[in-house]
Amino acid sequence: MTAISRRGFIKASVVAGAGVLGSTVLAGCSDAAYADEEAKSEPTEFFEGDVVVCGTGTSGLCAASRAAELGANVVVVEALTENGLGGNSKYVEACWVPANEGVIEDTYATLVDYHKNALNTHIARRWVNEALDIFDWTIHSQGVKFAEASGLESLKATSPAVKYAEDEERELSAGKAAIVTMYEYCQKLGVRFVFDARATELVVNEDGSMGGVRCDRLSGARIEVKAAAVILATGGFSANKEMFERFTHLNYDHLIAYGTSGSQRGDGISMGLSVDAALHHPEAINFCSPILPGHFNKGALTICGVNQADTIFVNERAERFCDEHCISDWALSGNIGAQQEHIYVVIDQDFVQKIETQGPVTKRTNYFNANEPVPEFGSEIEEALKRDNPRVVKGDTIEEVAEQLGLDSHALKDTIGKWNGFVDEGVDRDFQKKPEFMRKVQTPPFYGFKTVLAWYNNVGGLKVDEYARVINRSFQPVAGLYATGSDAGGLFGGCYDVSCAPGSTQMWARASGYWAAEHAVEEYLAGR
Repeated sequence: MTAISRRGFIKASVVAGAGVLGSTVLAGCSDAAYADEEAKSEPTEFFEGDVVVCGTGTSGLCAASRAAELGANVVVVEALTENGLGGNSKYVEACWVPANEGVIEDTYATLVDYHKNALNTHIARRWVNEALDIFDWTIHSQGVKFAEASGLESLKATSPAVKYAEDEERELSAGKAAIVTMYEYCQKLGVRFVFDARATELVVNEDGSMGGVRCDRLSGARIEVKAAAVILATGGFSANKEMFERFTHLNYDHLIAYGTSGSQRGDGISMGLSVDAALHHPEAINFCSPILPGHFNKGALTICGVNQADTIFVNERAERFCDEHCISDWALSGNIGAQQEHIYVVIDQDFVQKIETQGPVTKRTNYFNANEPVPEFGSEIEEALKRDNPRVVKGDTIEEVAEQLGLDSHALKDTIGKWNGFVDEGVDRDFQKKPEFMRKVQTPPFYGFKTVLAWYNNVGGLKVDEYARVINRSFQPVAGLYATGSDAGGLFGGCYDVSCAPGSTQMWARASGYWAAEHAVEEYLAGR
C-alpha cells in the first residue's frame, strides 16, 4: 500500500474535561488489582488521536509504527509501567520468515494440511505471501536487527525462524532488544505512549462504530482515549485463569504459563466480546514442553532428561500414555500431555552415559543437537539432587524412585517390566513407538523427574479477517475495531504450528499489526 501523506489529523493531546458525546461504554473484564467495576469513577484524563493501540508487544508496536508512518496520530496505552514494555514479546527469540519466494507455496500447503483446514485460508495466504515484505520493513524501517547465526529449525519447516540479535552494548536480550528498537522508532514518529493504563472498555458510538477506549490506572483513576480506530494488542489470556479454563477446559494450576509478564489477562478478548465479536479456536494454546521448575528450561537436565523420544513418560497412575516420539513436535505433544495430571520421566544410568557420550536423539531447536555428546548431563542431575528439589530423585530400585515421586511402586515396576519386554521384542504393542527410539530401563541407579507441562500463550482469540478486522457473530466486521497478535484468531487452527513454521507467532504479530494499521488509516482516516 502506498504511504498516505500526513494530513490534518487530530493531534494527540490531553483534553481536560472533554468527553465522548453520543456514545456508550462497553466493559470487558475487571480485576482485583483495579477498582471494582461498580465503583469505577468517571475518567479524569482525556486523550485524542486517530488510532489507539492497546498494548506494547510486537503486534502493538508494529501497528503503532505503521499507522504513524502513514500519517496517523497514534496513542498507545499499556497496562504496565514503562519497565513492563513489550509484554510477553520481550521474552521471544526468533521470528519466522520464508527462506525465499520459492518456499511460499509449500509453506501454505503445509500449514493448511497441518491445521486440517481449521485456519482461515485467506489469512494464511496473505500471511505467507507478504511475510518477506514485512520482514524487510521490520529491518529497514523499524530498524530491528537479526542475528547472523543460523535460525531455529523445526521438524517440517521449509524455513527456519530467524533469531533476533541481542544488544550487547545495552545488555538487552534478543526479544527485549527488538522491543526497545521498535519503541524508540515509534517515539521518533511521534507516537504518544500512556503507561499504567489498562484498557478495559470500548467507547462505542451510536452507529456502532468505535469511539475509543477507557483505561484504568492502578490508583483507580480512569483515562479515556478518543479515536476512530481501536487496535487490540493486549497479549491474550495467559495470566487469566478463569478465561483459560473456560476456553481450554484444562486445569490452569496443573500447567505453567512460561514467560508471562502477568498482564495478559484477556482484556482485548473481553472487550471484543462486549461488542458481540466471534471467536476463532479460543482453546488453542501454544504448548512449550515439559519442564522442571527450578531448573534452566534450556539446560541439559531439562532438554536431555525430560524431552527425549527414547525415554518413557508415565502419568500419575504410573502408566505410559503415548509414543514418546511425539515430543519431537512439542506443540502437539502438549495435547496428550495435558490430559494427564502429571508427566513423569524415568531413566537409568545407561541413559545418562548415553547422553554424555553419544548425545540426545531429539533435537530441541538450537540448544542441543542430536547425536552430539552432552558431557554435563550427569553433573546437572547430581547438582539438582544436592538442592533437594523434590522433582528430581534417585534410587537403587524402581520402587525407591516411585516412592520418592509419590507413585504406586508396584504399578511403576509393572510398567517398566512391560516396557522392557517390548524392547526385547522390538515392538511397542501399546503405542507403536519406532524401534530406533526403544531402549530398556534396567541399569541402576535410576532417576525420576516430575515435570510440569509449560505453555507460552494462546494462539486463538477474537475472530479476524485478512485485514485484522474483528468479526462479529453475524460474520460482519465491527467498524473501527481490530485485533492483533494473541488477541486475534485466524492464522492457527487448534494448536501452534511450531513444527511447520517456528516463530510463526512473531510473524503473525508483525503481520496482523501491520495489516490493522494500514486498513484503519485507509478506511477511517484517509478522508480527513
